[in-house]
Amino acid sequence: MRLPHLAMILALHGVLAAADFEVGRLAYAKGDYATALKEWQPLAEAGAPLASYNLGLMYAKGQGVKQDYGESAKWYLKAAAKGVPEAEYNLGVLYSTGSGVPKDYSEAAKWFQKAAEKGDVNAANSLAVLYDAGEGSFKNFAEAEKWYRKAAENGNANAQFNLGVMYDIGQGVKSDYAEAEKWYRKAADQWNEGALCNLAILYYNGDGVKRDLVQSHAFYLLAQEAGDPRATNLMELTTEKLTKKQIEKAQEMATQFKEAHKQQILAAKNRVQKPPSVSDAGSEFAGLTAKPVAPTTVKTAEGANPAPPPTRSVKVAEEVNPAPVPAPAVTSSDKVAGGTPENQSVWTGVERVVAVGDVHGDYKQFVAVLRSANLLDDQDNWTGGKAHLVQTGDVVDEGPDSRRIMDLLIRLDSQAAAAGGHVHCLIGNHEAMDIYGDLRFVSPAGFAEYRDANSEKKRERYHQQYLKDREAYAKSKGSLVVEEMPREDWMKQHPPGFFEQREAFTDGVYGKWIRSHNTVVQIDDILFSHAGISPKYSSYSLDQINRMVRDELSNQQSLQGGIVTDLQGPLWYTGLAHGADVNPAVDQVLQRFQVAHEVVAHVDGAAAVMPVYGGKVIMIDVGLSRLRDNVGTQACLIVDHHKLYALHRGSRLELPKDDRADMLRYLKQAAALDPEPSPLAYRIQKLEETLASK
Repeated sequence: MRLPHLAMILALHGVLAAADFEVGRLAYAKGDYATALKEWQPLAEAGAPLASYNLGLMYAKGQGVKQDYGESAKWYLKAAAKGVPEAEYNLGVLYSTGSGVPKDYSEAAKWFQKAAEKGDVNAANSLAVLYDAGEGSFKNFAEAEKWYRKAAENGNANAQFNLGVMYDIGQGVKSDYAEAEKWYRKAADQWNEGALCNLAILYYNGDGVKRDLVQSHAFYLLAQEAGDPRATNLMELTTEKLTKKQIEKAQEMATQFKEAHKQQILAAKNRVQKPPSVSDAGSEFAGLTAKPVAPTTVKTAEGANPAPPPTRSVKVAEEVNPAPVPAPAVTSSDKVAGGTPENQSVWTGVERVVAVGDVHGDYKQFVAVLRSANLLDDQDNWTGGKAHLVQTGDVVDEGPDSRRIMDLLIRLDSQAAAAGGHVHCLIGNHEAMDIYGDLRFVSPAGFAEYRDANSEKKRERYHQQYLKDREAYAKSKGSLVVEEMPREDWMKQHPPGFFEQREAFTDGVYGKWIRSHNTVVQIDDILFSHAGISPKYSSYSLDQINRMVRDELSNQQSLQGGIVTDLQGPLWYTGLAHGADVNPAVDQVLQRFQVAHEVVAHVDGAAAVMPVYGGKVIMIDVGLSRLRDNVGTQACLIVDHHKLYALHRGSRLELPKDDRADMLRYLKQAAALDPEPSPLAYRIQKLEETLASK
């Protein structure tokens, strides 16, 4: 009789446990996290997998408890050990980001694969991302393509986009624009912003499709609305080439697309906005709302700025990133002199400043601008005396002469100092990318600059080590299937000079040189930076910003959630170039640092030095590199005894006042100095039409 009695007790306990779980679920749905915790805690401690998973979720989100990723990992592990796929996935996320557990891509891959094999498409995509963005021997494009495809074929928009990127740039697969367009369209139909923008680029360049600027413009409009940070800047390329009627046609096409896909768009917006939910017994699990961000294609349509670097943690699951560290308290004023010239943030009493924007590996253009400003002689030696040269970042990547330009600047640094002048080489997003290993924009010639007599032997040694590492890794993991990348693909990804370039940017001369630089400097009443100071960082001091960037580039474990990869950070911010009305934010920054102007680059804009916001901000990325149009613009900003001028192809032009008529005067003067047709012609035409309509 004891056995049936025990069975009755166990059955009753099961009913009570289910009731307790349901009480907790209802409480959670109402935001009563204390009751949910009270009900689920004993169930989780008794080994109930759903309660364990939900407890892990609450600790990850700080709901009813102090946010604690270590506790979250503990409870996820209990649920994952009993096969809960969402727990396996979220545990993989924690290992991939190093949140609450040591960062371990092997462990992350193990848990992602377990969840992926149960049909979790987010896990399959995240596993692919690990192989895609992995370091050293962990990088495996064959595995990345396999798992992207599994997720993509099961409808995951991010995986569809990622697979499209692989076909677009020939990474792990043979380059095939038709396949790229196919997968981009599948992702775009689900309102994937990256896919919408990359379709626009395909149509702009005519890659795999007939070149169609109207189609391109329509997809840029959609990508902009969906939130792709590249779209606004790139759309200027189509705007300047289309008639008003064609633009209206593109707008109509965009409207038709949205109408045809309104259900998918609504679903995409709900996925982004929907808060994480708990697991419900007997129903589909719903864990953290993950929004993987895929790698962006290297195609940037005539040299426009790339999207921000897709760091591994953001790609995998944005929702579980630790909360951002609060801004450090502002201590002493930056106005206090001190520090060595290498890291001094504020300079006063400077009579002449020459500010040059993005160079992107074009030595000839850079030297031409410096000579026109009387800073160099015919042998490329310093003749600027006590002048200060401010190069606002992005001297590297895209063009063939990055190393040569850095060598020039290193030499000029010492020559200028000996003459009483100074060279400020500010850190741009491309310098940072080369340091932390995002090499999408290093050209083959950029690697070849580092090639030497031993490069082929070194490549072969590294390849042999790669094969040994893969074999050892496969043996250590047993159940984890590991495939070797074909030798041809591996060699393509590691061209001659690759390893020498990496050595130079890690512990070598160029990495050390860049890491010694500032990100932002103040010279008298002007603030100089690569992309500008956003409201998010306006409470920081200049010394704090500079120190944070240097520290993160020196200790890359701190890049997670840091200033270097922040869209609002001084390396990536685009609000000053094409944001909404940011006049109040500009005033806030100017008042905070007690300056009259902010000088920034980063966004290739008007093909001339351009004041905006009533002259409070000066944009100096003029498209200097010839990669865009085989001509390149030669222009820089001159500050002479506190008076600001544009130096356009060697001629000094007075900057325009804050009215359209004077802007027209300035643009016409600059255009007259350009080879025909001037890239300013379209802007002049539009301004003339505006003035004529008044």
